[in-house]
Amino acid sequence: MQVPGSTARSYGVAGAFGSIGADPSCAGINPAGLARYRTSNFFLSTGFYTARNKANYLSTSISDSKFNFNLPNLGFIANIRGEDYESKKPQGFVNFVFGFNVNRLNNFHKRSIFDANNSSSSITENWAERATETGTIPDNFSKYSLEHLAYRAWVIDKDTSSPTPAYVSAYGKNPTVNVNQSGSILTRGALNDYNFSFAGNYRHIILVGISLGAKSVRYIENNSFIEEDKKVSSVRDIKKVTFEQYLRTGGMGFNAKIGVNAAPTEYLRLGYAFHSPTVFNLTDSYSYTIMSEFDFGAIDQFGDVRPNTNASTDATIYKYKITTPARHVFSVGLVNKEIGFLSLDIETVNYSSANIISKDRGADAYSFTNENLNIKKTLNPTAVNFRLGGEAIYEQYRFRAGYARYPSPYKEGAVPVLKDLVNNIYSLGFGIKTKSYAFDVAYVNSGYADYSVPYTLKTKTTTYLTNNVRSSNIVLSMGISLD
Repeated sequence: MQVPGSTARSYGVAGAFGSIGADPSCAGINPAGLARYRTSNFFLSTGFYTARNKANYLSTSISDSKFNFNLPNLGFIANIRGEDYESKKPQGFVNFVFGFNVNRLNNFHKRSIFDANNSSSSITENWAERATETGTIPDNFSKYSLEHLAYRAWVIDKDTSSPTPAYVSAYGKNPTVNVNQSGSILTRGALNDYNFSFAGNYRHIILVGISLGAKSVRYIENNSFIEEDKKVSSVRDIKKVTFEQYLRTGGMGFNAKIGVNAAPTEYLRLGYAFHSPTVFNLTDSYSYTIMSEFDFGAIDQFGDVRPNTNASTDATIYKYKITTPARHVFSVGLVNKEIGFLSLDIETVNYSSANIISKDRGADAYSFTNENLNIKKTLNPTAVNFRLGGEAIYEQYRFRAGYARYPSPYKEGAVPVLKDLVNNIYSLGFGIKTKSYAFDVAYVNSGYADYSVPYTLKTKTTTYLTNNVRSSNIVLSMGISLD
């Protein structure tokens, strides 16, 4: 899910700029709006982002927060005058605009911490199930797999009662579990949009524009999961298991946007834009570590003492492509140059059209068949995003407010917390505009939820870690006229 991000002016009206124009955010929403510029301009924005998260795991809630300073927009607009630039009733093109903009679309900074007692399952049971599913002996485990690390760390054992290769937790087969599970998930990074745009203004009635874009992705996740045994000391088995994951995803994607704006009257503006699918070339780098500690004198089923062990995989690199859905943006604006404007954007997205393919071409290339089928089954083919905003003018001052709603990309019933996954955005803004410069400030408050699954078991109920996130973003922007 991506959210338009750019200048404080755009943030102040929740990104509802599809039909209004004359703002760098148009490059990422409807590039035709750039043609409303009558001068060349330079823009720079800074943002102060705080994500406050309330994590719930096994009915226990813990709150935490994370701060990030960023540059949500940097841009340059070059205005080229047409033959009818000075005419009050032009018959041709009034002006043309070339632009370059960098906009931040997503901010991935968040921290989630959890701590709860679990009397129904252990993460070691998941590793035993993974090992059993391989149907092979430990020597044939992939050295990059969790089952390989778990076996090396002595937290899973061979199931000696099975006629075929099978495995059980070091707590035993069908164990009585009483553990404390705690940990943290720290994420950081961003999705940035780089746009080279061209737009033309025909008689102030029809505006057309095209934007060629590149999107950069940087996502880093550090995940720590700690499980401590709480059974009586006379039972000698696992004392503590620590599982750590590191994931880094990076890459570039390319797309194009075309748009048209129409002004049938002085007070009404209509817009439509098409965003092509974005093809991302991504690289994942990931690694796992399992650290085990055992009660003094703990032995395995063969009578051998279990040693405390630290087992890690080497960093693994994997390259693949993701194609994200196309978007259609329909816009309407009511404008009075002396009073202000009211703007509405409706954006439709078919999330189920996304797809993943491997960049490997060999016989062993992973097909992603199950993942792509799952995309079709679980993602919403008719998602509708909504942005509404307004600006009031008093002399050189501007007062703004906006609301945006981004529904869950999942189908009804596809995930257990669907209703909470809606992203509701509320914004307020203020600006000062003169002939030579513009200064704007916006406050954006966003509330949404997501979830993760620490592990799953075939025979036991899955437990979810849900995150209720409330983010605050203060954005400051400066625009300078270069004419």
